[in-house]
Amino acid sequence: MVSIPSGKLIVSTEYRSIEKFIDKFFMDRFEVTQESYQIIIGYNPSFFVGKKRPVEKVNWFDAVEYCLKIGKRLPNEWEWEWASRSGATSKFYWGEKDPKLYSWFKKNSEKKTHPVGQKTPNSYGLFDMSGNVWEWTDSFHETMSGKVLRGGSWRNSINAMKSSKWITSLPIHRFHYVGFRCVSSRLMSNNN
Repeated sequence: MVSIPSGKLIVSTEYRSIEKFIDKFFMDRFEVTQESYQIIIGYNPSFFVGKKRPVEKVNWFDAVEYCLKIGKRLPNEWEWEWASRSGATSKFYWGEKDPKLYSWFKKNSEKKTHPVGQKTPNSYGLFDMSGNVWEWTDSFHETMSGKVLRGGSWRNSINAMKSSKWITSLPIHRFHYVGFRCVSSRLMSNNN
């Protein structure tokens, strides 16, 4: 797990900017892999099979169950964005560098997920915070029905890779482009 420092996140909405204070927390370095999910839950629901690929075709309830079984939880959407930005204020956490070095998205994914950790991490040391699979959060959107997903996926354009980008989905849905990663308020030892 990676230590994410506390701080203030400025969230811009259509009408105003809001400050969100984020407490220190710990986040898994990688998206949950199919291998880890198989060990903890007992099966692999993924469409794109590979032990080191991110698990996908999991709904929000599946993600919560996994996190609880290992003593963790899903991040809320502000924790997720704070961790993704890793101190950056630009649209993308990599700034003006080549996005193909940091993210699996429509132009370089070959229409599939890829093993976690192959791209350059952000400055906190988190891999795949943009692309590969959208990630479930624990946040419910106030005006739209559904849980908030962050990060973009292998099937999206570069615009979906922005740290501030989000979509929603009903928590019962399973897609071959949605996975998750876990967080904890305290440091836990594991392989992630």
